[in-house]
Amino acid sequence: MTRALQQIGLIHNPRSQRNRGRLLGVGSPQLLRAEPSTLEELAATLAEFARREVGLLLISGGDGTVRDVLTALPAAYGERLPQLSLLSSGNANLIASDVGSAGHSAAALRRVLAAAQNANFKHRISRPALTLSWPDQAHTPVRGFFMGAAALSRATRYAHEQVLNGGVKYGASVAVTVFAAFKQTLRGEGDWRDGEPMTVTLDEGTARAGARFIFLATTLHKLMLGLWPFWGEGGPLRYVDIDAPPPQLGRSLLPLLSGHPTRRMRADGYRSGGATRIRLQLREPVLVDGETFAPGRDGIIDLSVGPEFEFLTP
Repeated sequence: MTRALQQIGLIHNPRSQRNRGRLLGVGSPQLLRAEPSTLEELAATLAEFARREVGLLLISGGDGTVRDVLTALPAAYGERLPQLSLLSSGNANLIASDVGSAGHSAAALRRVLAAAQNANFKHRISRPALTLSWPDQAHTPVRGFFMGAAALSRATRYAHEQVLNGGVKYGASVAVTVFAAFKQTLRGEGDWRDGEPMTVTLDEGTARAGARFIFLATTLHKLMLGLWPFWGEGGPLRYVDIDAPPPQLGRSLLPLLSGHPTRRMRADGYRSGGATRIRLQLREPVLVDGETFAPGRDGIIDLSVGPEFEFLTP
């Protein structure tokens, strides 16, 4: 049962792809609005929302906006976190493809407000955040849902420099970027096949060092466009870890992207499963829901699970 909602808060990011030049012009006495332009303003806004007992928080933005809100919420609310509802308006909207979204228009906002007033949300999904922390405190903890290193960071730079500037928009850019990265690797262009040096430690297991073509981790249960490059058993932190150079990449591409590796792939540098904690030691930045974060002086970034957030969709 939905707990009583004394107030509803809206975090609106006017810089998100589908929000540019558009305001959500819907009024409601229950609705508190804010457009924080810095992380400091966001933290202050959420603290005020907590003081005013906002129980349902609407997020109008993309994956990066969701990441920033999740990162700041525990400090503002403590253990009693608000319920969330997405008005996805970013470029990829990867998170919304799993937890749901009402849309990105004024009509979508009206649907959420009506559902809240009538306590009639059709979909409720809980997901634990993927939390990144830096043991040397080079950066405050970051909470998101999807991270990647090595080829993904390079592919993202390629997307911003080539794909989006070429007119490919929204979710399609993700697929274009992924396939462009693999295409360049298959052709031997650049240094994609060389990967990046990285050491990966799963839970209390033995550290595995070597060059990695790509490393991905998520606490989501599905991705957009039917992509799911994960398999195996284990904890809630799903990961895929591929050696560089990637063996037989041409033959392995489709089984990899669908999460159905061949027996040869499993034995030859393609690893996936689940964990509760993962430690990465690397040199290059990692990507978290669309933004890169550099490792600290010691090169170590820890991945863990939690806290858990509940998402409502009308």
